[in-house]
Amino acid sequence: MKIVFLIAVILWGGVPVFAQMIGSSVEITTTHSQNGRYSLKSVPFDNEAPSLLGKSYVFAKGNRTPLYTLERAFDAVAGENTYLFLSNDGEVIIYLIAWGENEKQQGLQSVNIYRRGQFLRGYSKDEITGCDEQKERCELVYSNFEQVIDKEKSRWGTPKYRRVFKADVDEKERFLSDFAVFSYDDIVYLTDSKKRVHLFDLKEGRLLRSDSFDHLFAQIKDKGRHSQTESQSFKAPIYLDFPKLKNGSKAETSLAAWIGMKSVAMSDKEAEQFKQYSFSVSGYLAQNGKFEVVSLEADAALPKEKILAFFQAHWFVANAIPSALEKWYLDDQYFYFRQLNDRTARQEKQQELIQQRQEYAKRLTLESINGAYIPQDLGECFLELDKTLKEVDRKEMQALPNREEMIRYHHGLGMWLRNNWGLWGGSRLQKYFTDKGITHPDDMSGIILWHYYDWLTGKKETWKEWEKNPGKR
Repeated sequence: MKIVFLIAVILWGGVPVFAQMIGSSVEITTTHSQNGRYSLKSVPFDNEAPSLLGKSYVFAKGNRTPLYTLERAFDAVAGENTYLFLSNDGEVIIYLIAWGENEKQQGLQSVNIYRRGQFLRGYSKDEITGCDEQKERCELVYSNFEQVIDKEKSRWGTPKYRRVFKADVDEKERFLSDFAVFSYDDIVYLTDSKKRVHLFDLKEGRLLRSDSFDHLFAQIKDKGRHSQTESQSFKAPIYLDFPKLKNGSKAETSLAAWIGMKSVAMSDKEAEQFKQYSFSVSGYLAQNGKFEVVSLEADAALPKEKILAFFQAHWFVANAIPSALEKWYLDDQYFYFRQLNDRTARQEKQQELIQQRQEYAKRLTLESINGAYIPQDLGECFLELDKTLKEVDRKEMQALPNREEMIRYHHGLGMWLRNNWGLWGGSRLQKYFTDKGITHPDDMSGIILWHYYDWLTGKKETWKEWEKNPGKR
């Protein structure tokens, strides 16, 4: 069984906090054309979704030699909100991603079209749906699960789940529950959240036209088909530390000796008394143990070229990688070091603390940090939120029954406030709150959200009452 972890979070009014799915297994999928004459095999090099990392191969039936290869994988596992189709001549691939904007998409759009392995064109969600994101919520794919499924009779959330529709669900909604996205006779039918159907020519690789679902239903109600997809599941490699060298040595210890420093373990309780240096590396670990560095970000004091030479010169243990995969992507592997001499490392730490205190004191006076304007008080917070949030988000908040319901924004918008307005790292807004006895960033963002609800519902002056008595929200 595949266990999937969601690394939060949400997108509120142009305030993105990226999300990705990380699975306990890695899936090699094979998707067939509707006529069964061609197949698309996708081999990922990581267990994150969405992701481009991997390779894909298109085969003609009965032929083991691929017609062509794509230097990317497709997340096509059922339930992961992606849809993959191969044309009946094996020439064109259409890949739909029903996710919001996400850094792991690496520039992919909502609909991505390839011809013989080359990217042909893409369509954004707004291009397809015509949605005004400022004023309305739109989704690329229509979903009616909450409206049509009888959760109690279905035993939803249990191993005995079997789908049971509510008694009043009509034929159209039953169809959409199964076939919001499907292909038939080289046409892909995509129904969006506004119940508009968008038809894509799978052979030509382009958007043909759009029409209302109600108008098209009679024509498509007998065409719904599930994609023919098979998957092989393998246990995903888990690396709490960087893989050991083939001689059995720890990579971090050997690398420390290579650059003339001492490795620092995260569990070292004495480490905080010494100045630490770090770098992060990402790259591919091949089955033969060679590691190909894709990116390396290092503190300026570390010898970056020497670190790169270490990875090029050594071989690493790769036996955790499933044999069906040629390599595996290791993302942001961190290494920590300090000077060999304890006295030198302590002196560097003291200098670092002095510098940090100076930088923190400066942050408390800055009008902006990292390009973000820092409000001076609660009132300015609301003015900035009015500028930042979309109209649809403000209306959604305004429609809540009471201010306590603003807790639902704690992990999305609240996180954005804490990070971008310096409630953790120091800012004039943080000082505004600490001067009033509010010392934890979670409490600070909570107060902002509570009183922003008042602001949106016409109580423009209640925050001034709070200033007089900050012990109360």
